[in-house]
Amino acid sequence: MNIVFDTEVLLAYYLGEPAGKKVENLLRETMRRENTSYLNIVNLMELYYILYRKSPDLADDKEANLRGYGVEIVPVDDDALWREAARIKAAHAISLADSLAAATAKMKKAKLLVGRDEEFQGLDIAVERIS
Repeated sequence: MNIVFDTEVLLAYYLGEPAGKKVENLLRETMRRENTSYLNIVNLMELYYILYRKSPDLADDKEANLRGYGVEIVPVDDDALWREAARIKAAHAISLADSLAAATAKMKKAKLLVGRDEEFQGLDIAVERIS
């Protein structure tokens, strides 16, 4: 199974929210190579700056921890990826970071794991909501 993480679900995990348990299980499966997980670099940036506001050390620690699970960080240097994100953003009321998460899921033929955000409704991708 291919999974793309949205920032909100990773924050749930790293900030100890109840919904984070599902994320932890998926990350452990990634480490055991039972699934393949992706995170767009812009979503990593979003995760990092939110944690950095709490503590620079926390941001560094959680970024290293996430990479340790084997999550593949997807750069935005593929013209097809950023163009797909732009098309999604143009057609839907969605943030730039969320449009990149959605485009990454579409390009990787993956399920997008999201939190409470309603922005992902109506997109032509598989979405699993945790909250």
